[in-house]
Amino acid sequence: MTNNELDKYLRHFYAEARTKDGALYSRSSLLGIRNAIERYLNNPPLNRGISISKGVEFQASNKLLQSQIKLNKRENKENVHHKPPIPEADLQKLKSSSAIRVDNPWGLLRNVWFHITLYWCRRGREGQRELTKQSFQFLKDDTGREYVSMTHDEATKNHPGGIDDVASVEKEARMYSTSNDQLFDGLNCLRVYLQKLNPRCEALFQYPKRAATQEDQVRYDNKHLGVNKLAGMMKYLSTLASLPEIHTNHSARATTITL
Repeated sequence: MTNNELDKYLRHFYAEARTKDGALYSRSSLLGIRNAIERYLNNPPLNRGISISKGVEFQASNKLLQSQIKLNKRENKENVHHKPPIPEADLQKLKSSSAIRVDNPWGLLRNVWFHITLYWCRRGREGQRELTKQSFQFLKDDTGREYVSMTHDEATKNHPGGIDDVASVEKEARMYSTSNDQLFDGLNCLRVYLQKLNPRCEALFQYPKRAATQEDQVRYDNKHLGVNKLAGMMKYLSTLASLPEIHTNHSARATTITL
């Protein structure tokens, strides 16, 4: 297929593409599909070496894509549904529930996961499996107050790296101690959690031992917590805490941005 033929087919595709429910694709979905097609064509075994997003030969299809996105916007068919932040009442109910109590390995893990998601504005399952015991460090500010910060900058959806990337400020977030209640304070819980992890596993999120007790120095197995477990963590927390609404990991990110 020549580039001109591909441009023709892309024009038809952008105009007619629909979800399985018959709805229009959102702007981000259409652009994501275009980028995916470009990657497929340029990777082995095809190795086309073309740019369907900026190439001169693909101006016609990109003009139609631009028009389709503008039309969706004008007709309120953008089809983007942003997750709402978690209400203050739900946050308080979660804090007072047993779901994130640190007197058991699962509760301690969920507590640490929630505070990391909240303070470092994490999206969905993004990068959580890659976090290690060295991903966070305990420091002191100019006044002597202790806080936790990330040790490295991550590649994320909004900040993938590269020449045109803008440096992320999410890494610069600081988690200070915010409560005298050591059972719920995020900084203290992270410190305790790191001390209880399995020394043979570098992953930050590890499976709790089945028969772990308060007296055990090591309460976690030499095993990564699965991607699906991490992806559904906020939904599970909502159920455990009997929250009136089931929230998602993206809801926790929206809460961070709102706060």
